[in-house]
Amino acid sequence: MEKTWIVVADSAHARILATTQRNNVLAEITSLEHEDSRLKEQELVTDKPGRTNDRMGQAQHPMEEPDYRAQEQKAFASNIVETLEEGRQQGRFDHLALVAAPDFLGLLRQSLSKPLSRMVSESVDKNLVDKDEETIRRQVFH
Repeated sequence: MEKTWIVVADSAHARILATTQRNNVLAEITSLEHEDSRLKEQELVTDKPGRTNDRMGQAQHPMEEPDYRAQEQKAFASNIVETLEEGRQQGRFDHLALVAAPDFLGLLRQSLSKPLSRMVSESVDKNLVDKDEETIRRQVFH
């Protein structure tokens, strides 16, 4: 019997659910949290940006500040994918469904390995991380 893992995620929370049939109840495999993705930019950075000198003259300009929040979201997407990769290597699922808000769904897709990408059978660009299993099942297996 083929097993499908369903990843339901946003930038700070992820749930991995499993089912063997479209109509079966979803079972939660694991839940992941990454609260740093939700912090405000000023909570992630305590230092002022560095400064750089002009090539000509004495003027100094602030250096461009990296987007720390986006970096945290990418790190969380990579963490989710590591968990999925472990499951794939152990043969724990045959198909994968991704459910996330459009921007985070893009980060997840970018982080997938080629073997994991080939296992994606469904993508839903909605944030359903706080919804019940039945709502998630209906969205994935419409």
